[in-house]
Order: sequence, then C-alpha cells, then structure tokens
Amino acid sequence: MMDTQAVAEVATDCTRHMLSTEAQFMSSKCIPAFQTEITEEMRGILHSWLVEVHLKFKLLPETLFIAVNLIDRFLEHRFVARG
Repeated sequence: MMDTQAVAEVATDCTRHMLSTEAQFMSSKCIPAFQTEITEEMRGILHSWLVEVHLKFKLLPETLFIAVNLIDRFLEHRFVARG
C-alpha cells in the first residue's frame, strides 16, 4: 500500500522544479509578425472552440491547458496558411 504522507516530503521539490522550468515551455501569448494569415481574433475563436469541446467531453483541466499551449507554441514557429 502507498503511504500518502510521503508525498508531502517531495511536494516542495516538485513545485520548485515545475516553477523553474515553466518559463522554458511557455508561449509568448501573441502571434508573431510572420504569421500574417492567422489573427489574434482567429486564435481567440480557436481557443473558445477548444473550451467548448473540453466541456462537452468533460476532460481534465490539464488537457485544455496543454492543448492551448501546444497550439500557441506551434503558431510561434510555423507559418500557417488559411487555405
């Protein structure tokens, strides 16, 4: 059987590690200049749609956060054409 009291011993270390690496994997939250066909409004519509899907399927909050982060990071590095 797992001792749930042992988790408290490593919780501080885990939190410290997550906070120290968070900035490395964050997106800049804005569309770069080379992304000429995808606008901030389109990004907002996509995020709203993701929230609707997330609620419909009753997914974990982490799923939504990861999906938004991945999309934003992808848009920062790759040009996406509308068509």
